[in-house]
Amino acid sequence: MTDSDAAASWRRAYQDQGFLVVPDAVDMATITDLRTAMERIEQQVRDDSLSPALRRWVSLERDRTLGSRAGRTDNDGLSNVMELPLFDPLFARFIVYPRLLDVLEALFESTEFAFHNYKCICKMPHNEAHFQWHRDLPYLFHTGPNLITAMVCLDSMTADNGATVVFPGSHRVPPEAVTPADTDIPPERLPDNPLTVECPAGSAVLFHVNLVHGGPPNRTDAKRRNVIGIWSGPDTYPVYPHRFTYQGLMPRSRDAARQAQVRLTFGEVAWPALHAAAT
Repeated sequence: MTDSDAAASWRRAYQDQGFLVVPDAVDMATITDLRTAMERIEQQVRDDSLSPALRRWVSLERDRTLGSRAGRTDNDGLSNVMELPLFDPLFARFIVYPRLLDVLEALFESTEFAFHNYKCICKMPHNEAHFQWHRDLPYLFHTGPNLITAMVCLDSMTADNGATVVFPGSHRVPPEAVTPADTDIPPERLPDNPLTVECPAGSAVLFHVNLVHGGPPNRTDAKRRNVIGIWSGPDTYPVYPHRFTYQGLMPRSRDAARQAQVRLTFGEVAWPALHAAAT
């Protein structure tokens, strides 16, 4: 399959189903490095050695389940780390990972897409609460729904370890029909076509921000961690006053000022390969 054939196949799947799985999207050397970086964060959380400025971005499972249908728990297991580029420069460099940018460019059908943020969802061994059913759009506070959630699997996703469950086609909803209540959708409002997304480590799962999804607990002895990025397409702008680290960078832009921004952010060493991929 040629690159253009692959891009067309990705677009068809994404537009029809609202999500796309790309196996081997990230090489295993990079996955190993990202795992190691996450394990350092996990150890700092266990040791309570993070600075207050960083600790504020960490949620434990008991924090996440407050006030949601996920099922209240007192579990102190790690659940979510926001603002990953603040914790380790490896996560900042991952913003310009070429293979993932290839897929995003194909789905947006444009080079003019922007980074929003990176976080890591952690389902630690024998965690207790599922992730509530939801759409991502209400969390993101943008002028429109032309946003993509790009989830990179640091560990394999299986039905046993809490793989993400999606409802294909549920992205086809008018933006005005999506409300804040869609951050925690009750079971009686769910479509009747759930699909468990099982895939190996190194896969990328990309989905429309209006796709209904969630997932069960991890009942295994192993970790299940996903690095999740949000990306905004052309003419889609944030309206919330908070801005995330590196938000607004456009790694594939053809605009000279935007290219200079990326070059000055990541340095000349990374730029030649990144620029070659964009031309």
